Amino acid sequence: MYVALAENWPPAHAWGRRVEWRGGGVCTMERLKADLHTHTADDPHDRLNYSAEMLIDAVAAEGVRVLAITCHELNIYCDYFADYARRRNVLLLPGIEKFIEKKHVLIINPAPEHLSAHTFQEFRALGRRGAVFIAPHPYYPSPSSLMSDFTRNIDLFDAVEYCSLYFKTINPNRWAEAAAKAHGLPMVGTSDTHGLPYDDSTFSWITAEPTVESVLDAIRAGRVEVQTKQRDLRPAARTIKDAIIGSVQDFIPGARAKGAQQ
Repeated sequence: MYVALAENWPPAHAWGRRVEWRGGGVCTMERLKADLHTHTADDPHDRLNYSAEMLIDAVAAEGVRVLAITCHELNIYCDYFADYARRRNVLLLPGIEKFIEKKHVLIINPAPEHLSAHTFQEFRALGRRGAVFIAPHPYYPSPSSLMSDFTRNIDLFDAVEYCSLYFKTINPNRWAEAAAKAHGLPMVGTSDTHGLPYDDSTFSWITAEPTVESVLDAIRAGRVEVQTKQRDLRPAARTIKDAIIGSVQDFIPGARAKGAQQ
């Protein structure tokens, strides 16, 4: 199937820039392996020991074609990282994991105005502005999870995350699936990577052209399939430990930033 494009993704020229679309062209849709929730050492709220380049190399080795690096409160997208990814056949998307009223929200291709907003009402007033809003781990037992704020602000969201951390008998994704189905939203499988080696036990297949605009349109249209399997015990245990530490830090003002500086 052929569709008209706005343009291929032009790289921005500084950290925190977003992708604008102009021009025209034609391209064939593909089934793209995607991971839209990852973190690197650039994250100001997490103490991580691997670079964006290392993450890009790792996902490329696993056949990932679309990647969003979503550091907490920081959009690190820049032309250098975009070109580095492109040379490895990976489309890098601008992204951030934003705190909205102390709750996590993924924003893919955020507008500059989104970066300075902090309440659900502020985001509602701003509107999408070309971005995609994803509810990450909405029902996981963490103070940063949306919980009831998810359905209370359902109009803000374009998709719901299927988180990689779960077990056969303990799987909060089931509640997220039920809410997504009730409100007609697609599920997006992600790794929420906080360490290497990279684990692709949960990811998404997105049917789109390999451009930022087409991938975002595909998510909004629901052309997304989740592929997932339960994680091995050792990496799952490491993730649980990191999640517990992160949850404790969320209760203590400044604790995340202090830990990141150590």
